[in-house]
Amino acid sequence: MLRILSVLLSLIALAVACFSLIMAQPRSDQAPAVSPQPLLAPSPALNITDEKDLRNLIAAFPVPVMSFLSGSGIRFVSATSSYAAWRSGFARIATLYWQTADGEPLILRSIYPADAFGLLEKGFHFTPVAGPTLFGNASVRMEDGGTIRIHTATDTGLYAVNCPKSLSDHISVISRSLQLFTVDEPAG
Repeated sequence: MLRILSVLLSLIALAVACFSLIMAQPRSDQAPAVSPQPLLAPSPALNITDEKDLRNLIAAFPVPVMSFLSGSGIRFVSATSSYAAWRSGFARIATLYWQTADGEPLILRSIYPADAFGLLEKGFHFTPVAGPTLFGNASVRMEDGGTIRIHTATDTGLYAVNCPKSLSDHISVISRSLQLFTVDEPAG
């Protein structure tokens, strides 16, 4: 009797496990949760050295561009917008170069599409220090020899800030001075 009960319980457990596996299979008629953003055709690179021309770079970029707010005390140096091969098309990268009042460099990168993490610089490793909030999203803080990078992704773009380790104590102040700009908004 005990043997029959044991076999019966084993069969019930097997049936429950099979039912769970069948129910957990994704249905083929369901759309994927996240659809990839369309890739771009290559377009000419844009280089600017005057902060007044930043509006042109922002207007030519497919998603909002990360930049400093006016009056943040950070000096504009230059900016570029170019494309990079990504998957079976092209991604777009806007790189803005800024300097603190003490001459420390700050590099801001806005990347389209948002899942193009492979276009971030290599050689960085995770740190036990949490990154600040950027645009309402948690960020990741990574470091290499002398540089700190914080990055986050929104629904539309990937955003990274590179700064020297000497600015480590100022990361949260720097992040609060950043904003995403589109052509409708002031740029600088």
